[in-house]
Amino acid sequence: MIKYYKLLLLFVFPLYGYAQPLNPWTPPEYFPSKAVLIEWDFNTYTWSLYAELIAECRLATEVILVVRDQAEEDQMRSLLTSEGIPLSGISFVQVPCERMWIRDHGPLAVKTDQGVAFMDFDDLANSGLDENLPTNLANLWGIDSYSLPYVLCGGNFMVDNHNRLFTTTRLYSNNPGYTRAHINQVFEDYMGITEILTFAPQHSDYWGHIDMQIKLLDDTTFVISEVSPGSGANYDSLEANYARLQSLPGPHGKPYRIERLQMADDWKTYANSLILNDRVLVPTYNHILDSTALDAYARLLPDHHIVGINCNKIIGWEGALHCITMQLFDEAQLTSVRNLSIRDNGIHLFPNPLMQGENLCIQFTGEQSLPATVRVLTLQGQVLQSLSWLSGDSFSFSWPHSSGAYILEVSCASGKYSQTVFTE
Repeated sequence: MIKYYKLLLLFVFPLYGYAQPLNPWTPPEYFPSKAVLIEWDFNTYTWSLYAELIAECRLATEVILVVRDQAEEDQMRSLLTSEGIPLSGISFVQVPCERMWIRDHGPLAVKTDQGVAFMDFDDLANSGLDENLPTNLANLWGIDSYSLPYVLCGGNFMVDNHNRLFTTTRLYSNNPGYTRAHINQVFEDYMGITEILTFAPQHSDYWGHIDMQIKLLDDTTFVISEVSPGSGANYDSLEANYARLQSLPGPHGKPYRIERLQMADDWKTYANSLILNDRVLVPTYNHILDSTALDAYARLLPDHHIVGINCNKIIGWEGALHCITMQLFDEAQLTSVRNLSIRDNGIHLFPNPLMQGENLCIQFTGEQSLPATVRVLTLQGQVLQSLSWLSGDSFSFSWPHSSGAYILEVSCASGKYSQTVFTE
């Protein structure tokens, strides 16, 4: 009934059936998070995994546990207390719900000129009590929501900070009644996405989600799963997707940095990880390859704390950590961080990209005043380095930071200027 109602609205109202948000923009997962939503279905077999997950998440951000009623909230409080998990940093929200895969039916949060808005798509599972979870949460919290009649699971949705969406071809094949052009326009109008890049779904993945094979760690870095040659049809699809990633120019025309992670037992993926502020939770499987995957994340994200959580209890259901969580961005931090990471005013940097240990030179492109403060920040806004520029037409210093994307900020009496710096 719900899906038919959405389709009816499509014909009653102009365009897509709903007013459009003003200047929408969808933040990437690696930008600051205010909270993470977790919905447990009270399957006691999985509780030990959830207890560890909740304990780790609360160290990075607020944890909001989605429950149906006061009885479930009381039960969760009792379980957490019995595990020795402090309740500080943990809150509860009571709404209709029933399934743990909140990544797929949970809210996709968008920043607009009116504030935060939740997108409420249909997910492939037709999730029963979870079907209207984004709208129910939005109504409860007093924010805007948009209920759209298209099939999209959150596990098949991955964005960067340059309005690019990475997804599998299921985005289009799951919506056969609409043209690609129509769907592309919907994503631009409602989520600010201007480019959609598709990849092949894995043959053994019924849902066809991108988060089971590929993970974007920052604006310039991917990890992608791989399997052994001759191990089945997924070898061909993953090789094709790896080749596609290699062929894509990054946001500033440079190739992406891509790390391949061998799947455990040719199915158990390490790409289904969750980035929460300075913490990265990685699925593990009590497998010899676990340490290799964790080391790779630590090398690629040296400013983050990497934590492995054993997901053997749920991976057979075709999901891991990313699938059972949904982060909500921190609006208070978001605007300043985004402006820093995409602006390019007032300064010229060279070389850019550069290698660790090279000298980075900064020049003003107009009339500015000295002295100035030069800061290097992560994309999340963490200050890594602060220097003083006292005199001279240019300023240079040895760049000590490892591979990745950073924000260089110059502040002086005439204003604040910034540009993204890439380390190869």
